Amino acid sequence: MGIIDLANMSTLILILAASATIFLALLFFKRVRKARHRKDISSAEQHDTANEQTFLLFDLNLPFTPEVHDVIYVENEYYPTINEHIQEHYEEIQQQFLSKKATFIYLPKLCGQEVSKEVLHYMFPFLRQESLFVNGDLTIETLKSHILSGSIEGPALVHFVQMEAENPSNYYYTYRPLVADSSVPLSEQFERYLKHLTFSYRGESGTSFNALSKPKNEDDVADHYFNDGSDNILFADKSIDDLTDEIRQRIIELRKRGVQLHLLNELVEEQPTLSRLVITKDFRFFLPDYNNMEITMSPLPKAVYLLFLKHPEGISFKQLRYYYTELLDIYKQISNRVIESNIENSIRDLTDPTKNSINEKCARIREAFLKQFDSAYAQHYYITGKRSEPKKITLTRELVDLQAL
Repeated sequence: MGIIDLANMSTLILILAASATIFLALLFFKRVRKARHRKDISSAEQHDTANEQTFLLFDLNLPFTPEVHDVIYVENEYYPTINEHIQEHYEEIQQQFLSKKATFIYLPKLCGQEVSKEVLHYMFPFLRQESLFVNGDLTIETLKSHILSGSIEGPALVHFVQMEAENPSNYYYTYRPLVADSSVPLSEQFERYLKHLTFSYRGESGTSFNALSKPKNEDDVADHYFNDGSDNILFADKSIDDLTDEIRQRIIELRKRGVQLHLLNELVEEQPTLSRLVITKDFRFFLPDYNNMEITMSPLPKAVYLLFLKHPEGISFKQLRYYYTELLDIYKQISNRVIESNIENSIRDLTDPTKNSINEKCARIREAFLKQFDSAYAQHYYITGKRSEPKKITLTRELVDLQAL
């Protein structure tokens, strides 16, 4: 019995020893693999981030106006691996960039595509054309011919950095190489790039422009938080940030197709114009020169709009309390019914500079126009103005046909 137990014990010891050896071998292999992976990542990151060249400087004669939300793919020669990846995952990449308020520009996709009637009429509301093809004149070779400093050494992503307003000389682009043959997948390289993508002046890191300081006193609340979409020059899409999800998504859907205003401008033969604004006796808003487009709003924003339309000199938010009676009278004519106490309270809130109600209505007015056409033209129709200054509708009153009131 003792001999059998001894034999069993010897077998057990051998099994345990073999298991321990296998375990240690697996652990060693795992550590080696991790070390190699870290080495591969480190190598790729060195290529991506520690490359000697980190920028490109272009002259002011680029055939388009740089936009801070555009990231352009460039290469010194054709890289099949990267181009195939971009073409296969194009929509996915576009969505990833949009989530960071950026637009991914892949020139082969951008040039030579047909632009639909819907997109054309949003970007250029005065157009009568049904469709348009983006020309293929803008190529990487075109970009190379405008480089002042740096060079395109391989596949890379370049991103325009807004220059200081007082020193707008030349165009500065950050330069981030992509690694065609790397253990780090291209999808991960794109993710890493987006993780660190910021929008800022040259020499600054990403700056938040949503965190405003508190107003100096209560009377400044409405004016302090007023946003007409033009305050923030760094985010091109800032004008749609506080719109409803539905409208914001509509605008993003149009922009994500790669339709760039600077490429279409040269193809549009018709002269850009502002439309007349006709306000009918039943308070409907039409833009007859923009294919008779109708702008719809609910009664309160419409009343605010008409108040500002009647005062081309502008109205300071601090002075709104003096327009309570006039605004109430306009609302009565629009609604054509007895004013209830809750409406009176809403209008009182609108004319109270210590509250934010006027900003909410201005945002809804802006939304009504941006729903229909691009801010390049819409900004002339909605309420704009700098802080501490009167807010106004800049559209010349010669274009206004006010049949109501």
